[in-house]
Amino acid sequence: MAFVNNHVPESKITEAELYGPEPYDLNFVLPVPPVLSTDKVRLVPFIPRIHAPAYFDAIRGYETMYQYIPVVLEYPSDFLRFVETCRRDKTSLMFAVIDTTRPDPKHPEWEGSLAGMFGLIGTDTTNLVTEIGPAIVLPAFQRTHVSSHAVGSLLKYVLDLAPSGVGFRRVKWGAAPHNIPSNNLARRMGFKFGGILRWRYVLPTVEGYQKWGKEARAGDAGNGLLGRDGNEWVLCWDDWEEGGRELVERALARVA
Repeated sequence: MAFVNNHVPESKITEAELYGPEPYDLNFVLPVPPVLSTDKVRLVPFIPRIHAPAYFDAIRGYETMYQYIPVVLEYPSDFLRFVETCRRDKTSLMFAVIDTTRPDPKHPEWEGSLAGMFGLIGTDTTNLVTEIGPAIVLPAFQRTHVSSHAVGSLLKYVLDLAPSGVGFRRVKWGAAPHNIPSNNLARRMGFKFGGILRWRYVLPTVEGYQKWGKEARAGDAGNGLLGRDGNEWVLCWDDWEEGGRELVERALARVA
């Protein structure tokens, strides 16, 4: 039997497309509320034209914090290309995390300061599962309430039943095995360890990634790029209903 394969690779994102379309189309498979919030943070869709300048100002000089993220984010154009790639993938949505405890005189309309970017990726509306990631907390907001409150907001959105949430069954959290803070955060927020995904990622060959990578066999499709494993953490609907929601509420209440 004859067959064809008419797959066309996705076109590369041009410089003119880095900030996305106007008006900004979230292109996400789920309903998106205007804001997700706790008493200390607000999560709103990350719109590069609005949020990227402040993000770049805050991250400048701290680019090594990207070492656990398996994509190249070395330059602003890399970051914008990543965000636009996610936007074009209907299973992904990036959020700007606003810390409402720290006003930003430059952006009073934000009702706080930009503290990071969190996302949802791999959102599967058939099997009712999604993954929280990436989880980027800007340097000035690390070791504060920001990460816990951002995760808590997303968990409520994903696992709570309508109308306050979308009523999914499973949320994943991925972390590099050597990223102790990320693994600890997952545990603290009620995720259960699901196992090690061996050879989870192919790593870009830029400075800072080599020490985490391991060599694969010669001649494979990775063209010599290193790889790394990934820890998978999971939180399911029954965990949520059987004490998980209360655990998250307690975690948010005790974070300064």
